[in-house]
Amino acid sequence: MNRSALFMVVAAVYGLTAVILGALGTHAFGLVLGSREAALFQHAFIYQLVHALLLFGVGTQLHHGPWVRYAAWSLTLGVLGFCGGLYLLVFVGKTNFSWITPVGGSLIILAWLNLVIHGILKFKSSGNEYKP
Repeated sequence: MNRSALFMVVAAVYGLTAVILGALGTHAFGLVLGSREAALFQHAFIYQLVHALLLFGVGTQLHHGPWVRYAAWSLTLGVLGFCGGLYLLVFVGKTNFSWITPVGGSLIILAWLNLVIHGILKFKSSGNEYKP
């Protein structure tokens, strides 16, 4: 299985659905501007769109090592959990699945941390250690 292609497709689906949901949120869902639901929806939309772009880029770099691959998986699951959880909260209310939102957010944080670790290791392996 070509994992790079998989993550790029997932990223494209996240981007596509973010744009569709953004348009529907503005025109069709009847969210009241300034309401808690509108703010949560906008938060989910922005996170989904930004992290779709990040996942697309990360998906092209999987060959650079395990930390990049860990980041890709964390992003994939984190966006689904965090943004999906917020969308559920907006449209359904608090459910038995509400726990998924903070778990998804934690996975997004973990993805960024994986990229930090990858960058530090790459920096050190290039012989460019920081010297104050």
